[in-house]
Amino acid sequence: MISQPLPDIENGDLTPRAIATAWFSRQRSDQMTGADEVALRAWLDEAPEHREAYRSVHAAWADLGAVRAHPSVMTMREELAVSLRRRRGLLAVRALAACFVLGVLFLAGAGAWQWRMAPRPLADHTFSTGFGERVKVKLADGSELTLNTDTIVRTRANGARRLVYLDKGQAFFKVAKDRRHPFVVSAGGRTITALGTAFDVRVDRGAFQVTLVEGKVRVEGAGPNKALAGAPASRREVKATEMTAGTQLVAATNGEWRLIPTNAMSETSWTKGQLLFDDKPLKDVVAELNRYTHTRMVVPDAALQNATISGNFKPGDVDGFVYALEEFGVARGVATNGDVVELRPLR
Repeated sequence: MISQPLPDIENGDLTPRAIATAWFSRQRSDQMTGADEVALRAWLDEAPEHREAYRSVHAAWADLGAVRAHPSVMTMREELAVSLRRRRGLLAVRALAACFVLGVLFLAGAGAWQWRMAPRPLADHTFSTGFGERVKVKLADGSELTLNTDTIVRTRANGARRLVYLDKGQAFFKVAKDRRHPFVVSAGGRTITALGTAFDVRVDRGAFQVTLVEGKVRVEGAGPNKALAGAPASRREVKATEMTAGTQLVAATNGEWRLIPTNAMSETSWTKGQLLFDDKPLKDVVAELNRYTHTRMVVPDAALQNATISGNFKPGDVDGFVYALEEFGVARGVATNGDVVELRPLR
């Protein structure tokens, strides 16, 4: 940030915002003196609107930092970097062509072969979403990544593999094909390896879930081994399974793995801003909808918890969901303390 000249605080033509901007700029530079600090404090204490103007400038600067770190902006920056690297490579080839045509033809052929063989690494980035937010990003290798609510994903550069870490939440991966450089997602103590495919991964309160939409993936994870209890990790048993499209792997907190058929369209409907349910218990539907809103729904009645629900609902739309329950004679919603809605049987 370039430092502005110190403001003339006696100048009646300057607005508090303009003076605050100049002070903020000077404070962030290395030109702020002790006398300047005294003058700034005196100006801030002079009137409430001075403090408000300074807080406004500070907030604007903080918002700019948040925008630069937003997944969509980071994706554009990464795509621009890739484009610039390609343009520099093209200019270099043209320069060589102007100097020595035959030599360049040979080098261009060899260079093209090396480019095809070279890895397409992912850059070191962290992408995240807030509560109820959904974001789609495009990675440097051409893969597409969609983050669900309250999710953190990290990508890491690696010469041989494309490495991604799902620290928490849920993400849908549409992987660009590259057989020489596997796409590896690490989540919940397991790894999912794909060459070119589409799949969904979710880590939720210790539970782990993979839904495969197309292609094949291999899931691996260290499992308990009674014969080697207490042994180093390198000697522990490794669980592994191959998944095919239309299946879902669920690993419970007790370490048990279950591979079951699933409706992949329903399981990944969140990527399109929808939540599809087909004969699901109300308690499970409510638990899923609660992921997207600060308004919490509860179902105290045991019988009502197991009432089956089918429908297409919008994440975060509690009012719409409660209205649908009432219209179809399933339950009624009663607001209680704070942001809590209690679902009760219709009587």
